[in-house]
Amino acid sequence: MKEIFKINLIKGFIYILLPFVVAITGCEKAIEVAVPVNQIPSTAAFQDSLTAQATVNGMYAFMYTGASANLTTNYSVFASTLPARSADELYLPATPTDEFANNSLIPGTGTVNTVWLQNYQIIYQANEIIAGMGASSLSPTLKKQLIGEAKFMRAFCHFYLVNLYGAVPLITTTDIAVTRTQPQSTVSQIYSQIISDLKDAQGSLAQDYSWSAGLRTRVNSWAATALLARVYLYNKDYVNAEAEASRVIAQSSIYSLPAKLSNVFLKASTETIWAFNTNQYGYASIARVFIPLTASADPNHAITASLVAAFERNALRPDYQDDRFDSWVKTSASGKYYIAKYGTITAANTEFFVVLRLAEQYLIRAEAMAQQNNLTGSLADINVIRSRAGLHPATAQTQAELLLAVEHERQVELFGEFGHRWFDLKRTGRADAVLAPVKGSAWQSTDALYPIPALQVTNNPALVQNPGY
Repeated sequence: MKEIFKINLIKGFIYILLPFVVAITGCEKAIEVAVPVNQIPSTAAFQDSLTAQATVNGMYAFMYTGASANLTTNYSVFASTLPARSADELYLPATPTDEFANNSLIPGTGTVNTVWLQNYQIIYQANEIIAGMGASSLSPTLKKQLIGEAKFMRAFCHFYLVNLYGAVPLITTTDIAVTRTQPQSTVSQIYSQIISDLKDAQGSLAQDYSWSAGLRTRVNSWAATALLARVYLYNKDYVNAEAEASRVIAQSSIYSLPAKLSNVFLKASTETIWAFNTNQYGYASIARVFIPLTASADPNHAITASLVAAFERNALRPDYQDDRFDSWVKTSASGKYYIAKYGTITAANTEFFVVLRLAEQYLIRAEAMAQQNNLTGSLADINVIRSRAGLHPATAQTQAELLLAVEHERQVELFGEFGHRWFDLKRTGRADAVLAPVKGSAWQSTDALYPIPALQVTNNPALVQNPGY
């Protein structure tokens, strides 16, 4: 029999995110539901170090597996595939009417609501950990670490919410009186909280991976630094983006770029800053979405022609090929290209699902330096990534050329990973120029933001729908 607990222990979460429960029951009564994997009820969560850590592990588990056994609809997979389909990276061969690839989302789209809910559920868990640990009598060292991890996760989820939906409610409490009618905060307010949380996490988290037995599956101080570098870049704070990325790159005893591209996503990769532990399945869940399940099958998600064309290839010059295409892109029996960054869908447990890695930090620093007119430094970092890919050095010379070179390297280095391409095109103001020719009449400028889910607007009248919906 499954362990159960009363949902009124998390009623703040229910009112914000799952108001349809109230509509069904007609009253604020307790409902019994199954406890998610590794998640401990809040009343017991902070009694001792084991249950406190189990609660934090439950937060990680939800991010990787979600509340469903369906590996293709969990939080981590959605965070990678949906933005890739909205941009110019992926499409569904079996679903030509896909609302994401066709940029035809409507407020009632179920997946749009699911993504909203998943992010806020993790934020709720993080807020509960922060509050519970702060009031606990556990050791200061443990409290500091677990609060730091919770603040990182709260920042991470708010980052994805603000980049997918724009202005959203900024939730830092579990108090239902506050959250049930919380209006949207401005984008700048949300980013201010993200930066504050990441700075706190930076100073609270361990600088090694001792809390996860040497595996890079729980965030540390450098993970907070890496995400902070990205956030500063998105906010056009190029001085701090360069500084934070440089701090991560300087940790050469921990992080380095594997010479072989086939080693980048391995369990023991030195490039990994943070990854999801895949022990539950024995392989990265994202692999099930990308790799055809049989030799004759099409991939569930196929690579677009525009992404295939972005890789530098020249049949007359075998020495000038992008090795990332050969290593990370494969072809199905029917000739469709698919992502092969993860090589197995068997229970070999050789790969972890990588969330943050070192290559992004080089590209963050390259862009930040170009924006500050440090053209030499920018070019050097671009060429670190190109060299690993087997390419000749870039020839960009002007600031404008370097920024386009960084955009290109991000496109062919980070494709299919947690929405980078979608977010890059929007934050640089390049979405219209790049996507309109590819998407045609399916693209409207207002498509750059997902609609606020209709269910959330219905249950919280303080929410304002995004333009175009």
